[in-house]
Amino acid sequence: MDRRNERSFAHIFHFHRFTLFTTPKCPHLYNIHIFSFLQSSLLFGRRQVYNNDSLYKEATTITTDIIRQTSRWRGKGFSWFESGQGYPLVFLHGGGGTGKAFWHQIQYFSPSFRVIAPDMPGFGQSEWIDDVTSVEHIPHVLQRWFEILNISQCILGGNSMGGRVALSFAAHYPHMVSALIILDSVGVNLPGVPIINPLTLPPDQFMSGLVHDPQRYREFTPYRTLDDAKELNRGRQSFAKYLGSQGIVPDPDQNLNQITMPTLLIWGREDRIIPLEYGKALEKALPDAELVVFDGVGHLPHIEAPQLTNRSIAHFLERRLPQVF
Repeated sequence: MDRRNERSFAHIFHFHRFTLFTTPKCPHLYNIHIFSFLQSSLLFGRRQVYNNDSLYKEATTITTDIIRQTSRWRGKGFSWFESGQGYPLVFLHGGGGTGKAFWHQIQYFSPSFRVIAPDMPGFGQSEWIDDVTSVEHIPHVLQRWFEILNISQCILGGNSMGGRVALSFAAHYPHMVSALIILDSVGVNLPGVPIINPLTLPPDQFMSGLVHDPQRYREFTPYRTLDDAKELNRGRQSFAKYLGSQGIVPDPDQNLNQITMPTLLIWGREDRIIPLEYGKALEKALPDAELVVFDGVGHLPHIEAPQLTNRSIAHFLERRLPQVF
């Protein structure tokens, strides 16, 4: 493997968000997964998270100024997490998740930015919008939400499905995006490199398919309550509705040549869902992109390796957008 063009971080500590999915054939197994996961996280995870280990202190200190807010558009409620003031920095969660997925990034960047992590339509506490039925519709909803939130321009990031939405948003509304941050997301077609739809993973292979280190995940996941579990279950259903029969593919209407703003690509080398080959191809396809690769990390670097993710984003913004950092 040629790694000369990658920025690679080896021997890192890693942990993973456990996005809860089920299969139509095994709903009872899904319930077992939810409550066994929550028991281990609630009874043991907090003790391990809130320890005095300086290596993890930056990634795990819980602040009290992250507020979940709500508003309405076209008669439907939408929700977002927000903290800080200044230039807007927006993060979009992956399929099945909520804005809470970027809890560590909200904490880290809120002293310098107005950080916003919305629940996309049908996820978290945001209501489903009847005529928004595919992923390519979501960027246009976000554009209207941003008007309500007084966001005329922002730094936009996203993971997995959220990264696909961010790419499409940047292609359709390039004047609104000053920089782009994409984490393990599909943006190009690579017929010879299969993508795994996490909805198709059987329960006994789910953890090995998504989580590089289950114990590390349990220590650091931002999802810790029964309400979180209910929102993730609802998100699984919304994700399935958005994907329909097309599966995980790039937005068919996006033009990557329109994405001329500085773009940071962050990828886990061990990502089985959207393999690293997609990151390398996307770096070549975008006019101004750079790829950072984390060893020992899978599909969700912002939760598996929050410190490396935060520092990589900060370094990128300091170099490429010093006027807003």
